[in-house]
Amino acid sequence: MQRRAALLLSMAILAGCRGQKGKSVFIEPSLETLIPADTIFVAGVDVDAIRSTPVFQKYLSQVRLPRMEDFVQQTGLDPRKDLSQILSTSNGKTGFFMARGQFDVAAVELKLQKNGLAQIPYSGYNLFGDQRRAVMFIGSRTAVAGPTPDLKILIDERHQPTHGLPPALRQAVQTIPNNRQVWAAFVGGLRGLDLGVPEDSNLGQIAHLLRGIDHGTIGIDLRNGVDFKGDLDCNTDIDAKHIHDAIRGVIGIGRLSTPDNRPELLRLYDTIKVEQIQKRVDVSAQVAPDLEDKFLDLWLKQGRARP
Repeated sequence: MQRRAALLLSMAILAGCRGQKGKSVFIEPSLETLIPADTIFVAGVDVDAIRSTPVFQKYLSQVRLPRMEDFVQQTGLDPRKDLSQILSTSNGKTGFFMARGQFDVAAVELKLQKNGLAQIPYSGYNLFGDQRRAVMFIGSRTAVAGPTPDLKILIDERHQPTHGLPPALRQAVQTIPNNRQVWAAFVGGLRGLDLGVPEDSNLGQIAHLLRGIDHGTIGIDLRNGVDFKGDLDCNTDIDAKHIHDAIRGVIGIGRLSTPDNRPELLRLYDTIKVEQIQKRVDVSAQVAPDLEDKFLDLWLKQGRARP
């Protein structure tokens, strides 16, 4: 279950928040002002918009991304009930997990202390953790977890005009339609990013191949099955062809290895479209609700199919 849950957000990483205004995904301003200026990757999940969907109930409610795992363990908060929006950021070396919700801060902080986490006062804020990692609350609606030294820098710099999405990353985010409840954007390549993808899966193989991409976006609509769209921009036409052919190769081998008595798997492979347009590779898939389970199993199954 945990591995299946990781698929949807891992796909988003390989390429929040509610689309309330405008045509692109909406990032809650109180979260955006916390994003460091050196951020190269951002991913968002609008939990409120997908809480009642079958995919969330089956998979995303069990998701445990690396930074999210730390946050849940530290605070005891339940993503299924306590969080409304999630944002994950990285500069390629370190990153933050940010969340919006309605928190009983006093009760949570008391629990943190009972769990043995030290209270670290800093510039009017209380950090709970140790000298390596900590979590803090900003008011009763915003929580941030990450490396303790980075949290202190965030506090020092949060009101500076340089904070917020960097221009290149903002431009990428603005291309993601507001009907995508799970989304991500990155600039400057994927090297050094922890994508959280199972290495011994088909998706893990593709993730390894995508290290040469310069920038890209992913958006997933979960309201009626899985509607996935990824736009990947490479450094050269040759890089794009290599990635295009590699993804097509994984799909092709998967089709060839599908038993005759599993026609539903052929349907799944046929939903995946890969197109190269000069330096850009577009990947899309529209999976009907009755095939969601099989789609997740397909891309997380053990063993690597090599093109």
